[in-house]
Amino acid sequence: MAEDEATRDGMERTMSRRGYLASGVAALSVGTAGCVTTGLRLEVEGVDSSDIFESISLAESWTASNATATVTLTDTAAKEASIRELGVVDAKGSSVWAGAVDPGQKSVSNVLLPIKESATVVAANASKEFVDEVTVRVVGSTIP
Repeated sequence: MAEDEATRDGMERTMSRRGYLASGVAALSVGTAGCVTTGLRLEVEGVDSSDIFESISLAESWTASNATATVTLTDTAAKEASIRELGVVDAKGSSVWAGAVDPGQKSVSNVLLPIKESATVVAANASKEFVDEVTVRVVGSTIP
């Protein structure tokens, strides 16, 4: 009987440690899950005067992290300017996203844009020279 009590006590301690760990993991998950931003809207500066960028549009109306966009290039970008790379740089100068553009390609999807801060979308040609840039800002309502 003493052995049964010791086993039971041991199981209770194990269970309480497991319970403690499980509650800690659950609390950490909730605490780091972040917020959701809804009603996303894109503000773009420089597209109207650009020979390279035709348009930039959002692919979703809400997100929990970066917004996904589609960048459409002009015929000039696809044919004459030989645009081969696009990149997104945040206001602090850090790279958010970079991707290749195939010869003749006019539309690039799944471009990541930061939320609630200005960023610059840049285009580079086959010689790795920067050709053009536009400024973007994704805004929306944050739900905790």
